[in-house]
Amino acid sequence: MTEVFLNGDFETIEDACVSAMDAGLLLGAGLFETLRAYDRTVFRIDDHLQRLFASAQALEIPIALAADQIADALAETLDRNGLDDARCRITVTRGALPGEVGAEARPTCLVTAGVMTPYDEQLYARGMTVTVSDATVNPSDPTAGHKTTAYMTNLLVLRDAHARGAQEALRLNTRGRLCEGAISNVFLVRQGRLLTPPLEEGCLPGVTRKVVLEIARREGIDAAEESIAGPDLLKADELFLTNTIMEVMPVCRIERHPVGNETVGPITQRLMRLYREQVESEIR
Repeated sequence: MTEVFLNGDFETIEDACVSAMDAGLLLGAGLFETLRAYDRTVFRIDDHLQRLFASAQALEIPIALAADQIADALAETLDRNGLDDARCRITVTRGALPGEVGAEARPTCLVTAGVMTPYDEQLYARGMTVTVSDATVNPSDPTAGHKTTAYMTNLLVLRDAHARGAQEALRLNTRGRLCEGAISNVFLVRQGRLLTPPLEEGCLPGVTRKVVLEIARREGIDAAEESIAGPDLLKADELFLTNTIMEVMPVCRIERHPVGNETVGPITQRLMRLYREQVESEIR
């Protein structure tokens, strides 16, 4: 029977519940982190928790537990459910708003973990197809760059991509520049340079994005965070996506337009390999 950690206690998933007045439920006033465990070790958990607490401070969402308590709770969640390779999630919400009648004031912290279902290996071999969404990101939105539980726009953008035969959707911002994917960060290679949008464009400061930049700079790859105009996507020699679950995912088609020669490019292949080596090194 699956167990989850909720506000300091472990409960079965059937028994765990939050207040009906929780602002996370009513208003989307919450944050979440998706993490990946390899051999019962969560990769870059410190980076995930640092991002979570930074967003909580910026958006004034209280977290009742310290970072090390949440890390311990996640480790025990994996143990209690007998999970080695797992998809994990930390969710924190505002709790009840002040003045709500009969509501508990405490914020919510929920930690869950489930069996890891990886992406199809054929996608890594042949590359994804992506669309470009009409739903733009507003960098001046105070929630831009934060992983909030108000995630409906991302899901609708992704659903539209799936309906059009693609696996992910790229999003421009209101300035017409590349921002991010519905559930990923975006990198492109042009004339030997590795580029990704800077955080000022409104994209999420992805943990996998950070690792890829670290690896690229260590390995002498010319990597930079630079603004990328929307039309320049079609000039990319290589394109790939990153997130915690997909790791480094090549993209070979933007709708009907091939990227490069429509095969996984050499820099993408190299970073795919180096990223997995980095994971193996750190979890050991």
